[in-house]
Amino acid sequence: MFGRIGFVVVVASLVACSGGGGETDSGNGSFSGSGTASEGDTTGGTDSSGSASASASTSGSASGSASGTTTTGTNTSETGSMTSSTTASTTASTTASTGTTSPVCVDADNDGFGDNCDQGPDCDDNDPYNHTDEGCANCADADMDTFWSGCDVYDENKLGPDCDDNDANNHSDEGCAGCVDADMDGYWVGCDAYNQDKPGPDCDDDNKGVGTEDGVELCNGLSENCAGEIDPLPAEEMCPSEGDPPNVAQWVCDPPAPGEDGCKVLACDGFWHDLNADPNDGCECQSTDYTAALETCGDAELAKLGVVSEGDTLADLPVGVIPALDNGVGNGDEDWYWVEFPADNRPDSGTVIVDFDVNDNDDYRFEVFRACDADPWSDGLALEYGAGAPPALEWWFFDQPGKSLHNVTWPSKVYIRVFRVQNENTCSSYQLGVRRAGD
Repeated sequence: MFGRIGFVVVVASLVACSGGGGETDSGNGSFSGSGTASEGDTTGGTDSSGSASASASTSGSASGSASGTTTTGTNTSETGSMTSSTTASTTASTTASTGTTSPVCVDADNDGFGDNCDQGPDCDDNDPYNHTDEGCANCADADMDTFWSGCDVYDENKLGPDCDDNDANNHSDEGCAGCVDADMDGYWVGCDAYNQDKPGPDCDDDNKGVGTEDGVELCNGLSENCAGEIDPLPAEEMCPSEGDPPNVAQWVCDPPAPGEDGCKVLACDGFWHDLNADPNDGCECQSTDYTAALETCGDAELAKLGVVSEGDTLADLPVGVIPALDNGVGNGDEDWYWVEFPADNRPDSGTVIVDFDVNDNDDYRFEVFRACDADPWSDGLALEYGAGAPPALEWWFFDQPGKSLHNVTWPSKVYIRVFRVQNENTCSSYQLGVRRAGD
């Protein structure tokens, strides 16, 4: 069956009647080989004859058992040679009872899962963070905040799980539950991270007047600072709430209710007044310029309207404003002037006329005095009523024959007191008219 190929038989145990082992020559050829073999080793000799016979020398243990390595000899017959090597234990998984081999676990990513592995298969053996189909399908960082969700495994290189993978500002359970903007001022608190989408943290999330730091303090009965202090600065630093209202000398902060503007004008510059109580236009009304009138009766040159002869009319007289209602002679809410009417040819000196060229809403009246310490309309200045006559809108003094005033002392110099009688705290104005008609 084997043709001309030499064959070496391995004998695991030899039993000799003599109790020993030796050399055996069989066939037509000669044999030479080592006379000694270590335990478990068998060395075959060489057959150099033309036949296929072979001999062997074997040395074994007394028990006759042999285990280990078997080395075959070589047949160098005229037709060819053959070498064969066989290992008794093929792999560690070879079982003596059946002689079968278990499949090898293939785990490329070293996560304990893979083909033929005890822990189970791996959906992606190049991804150590996922082995289940769900993990391979769902492991993602959708919001790109470096925190992942849906993975089978997480560590410092793949952080997670993310509580909301559509919210880059939160990944922890605390963040997802507590990230809020309670006062709806655009600043957030309780988030895991803040950015342009959710700025923060808000230093007081119950106060929309502040964000990450103190806001601009307003006079409004509310706090614009992280400490919760209400209107803590001087009024001059909080007012006005907007713009730059003119002519204001001093502000006061007095909010009517929380959240309402409390800036009020306390004092105005110069002759200016805040009559409409609107802080946005400041002190909007300019009263009479006391470089052209007096606050009390007197002979100061600045209050002189002029000298009026027959046929004359005074032009460009001062425009005045008195914000408050009349509070009595000498008490301040009044304007004083004086004027001269030289006596020419009595009893034919013409007619003196004083009235209003401008009197907004008929708010103003005047009185005429011969002296600062006299009563108004005294010494015949008022024909009909006499001294103490009612305030006037106009006054005429006649010096013509046949008219009763020609025999009354001529008013060469008179003092005129102007005051308001209605519509307090409006910026209505007046302007006197003074003239002297001829015969």
